[in-house]
Amino acid sequence: MEKQQTPLMMLFSLEKATHFSEKYLFLGRFLSKVIFSLKYDLQKAEINVDPDRYCLASLISASLYGIMFLFVGLAFGTILTKSIGATTITLMFIAGAGSFLAMLFFHLIYPKLAALQLAGMVDSELLFALRTMLIQLSSGISLFESMKSIAKSNYGQVSTEFSLVVRDVNSGMSETEAIEKLAFRTKSEVLKKTAWQIITTLRSGGSIVNALNSQVEALISQQVDAIKTYSAELNLWTLIYLIIAAAMPSLGITFLVIASSIGGSGIGTEAVILIVVLSISIQAAMILLVRSKVPKVVK
Repeated sequence: MEKQQTPLMMLFSLEKATHFSEKYLFLGRFLSKVIFSLKYDLQKAEINVDPDRYCLASLISASLYGIMFLFVGLAFGTILTKSIGATTITLMFIAGAGSFLAMLFFHLIYPKLAALQLAGMVDSELLFALRTMLIQLSSGISLFESMKSIAKSNYGQVSTEFSLVVRDVNSGMSETEAIEKLAFRTKSEVLKKTAWQIITTLRSGGSIVNALNSQVEALISQQVDAIKTYSAELNLWTLIYLIIAAAMPSLGITFLVIASSIGGSGIGTEAVILIVVLSISIQAAMILLVRSKVPKVVK
């Protein structure tokens, strides 16, 4: 098995997971049966490890986090209560159990998140790659040579995906079977649709150039629609941002000043600082939200 990079925030490496004894795998096997999609998510995230071993590694990593946060809860409880009593022990177990469950959940959904990230990387480069393939096929180059050219080019994750297809063909698999394997492997819906379109064309004996040309036009149309939709949403988000960033803080402070003068009490520095910090936090969250909605289009 090739060397695996340990997933984000996992304290137990997947290299060590490959050497687990079979008698301990029943714990991981139980989790992998409960989360039946994990096997396919691992494949799509290019994490080449058995799901049973991945689940057991996730359990060990989450347990290490639980043990660490037991001590964090102990320290926090001791600072609050100045003693080690029932409250401190309760905080210890809450911190330990909470961190264990949270990190176990994160480890188990990480392959799905990683697969979605890879799909986004594919979608951002796919249009360039398909245009190159379309030009090469139109000039008389075979489909295999075109895929080999894409694999050797600098198209990021798209080149990686096609390099696997080329490797499968060189190992004796037919082009149709290799592309079909790509369609099942990838998490990118666009690449999946393109792969199935190529497979259908190969089996029916149609023109791959026409099939790719229609797919490129569909991709361009989708990106134009995504930009238009984002532009319409951006107007609304801009209005909301201006209300939160400019209107609400000033109106809030004004309301507090009026209320405090009526009630006979003054507005404290803490209230002003709280309003400013809250406003900045909401603005930062909105900026991140709007940034996450930016459509992945060609540059």
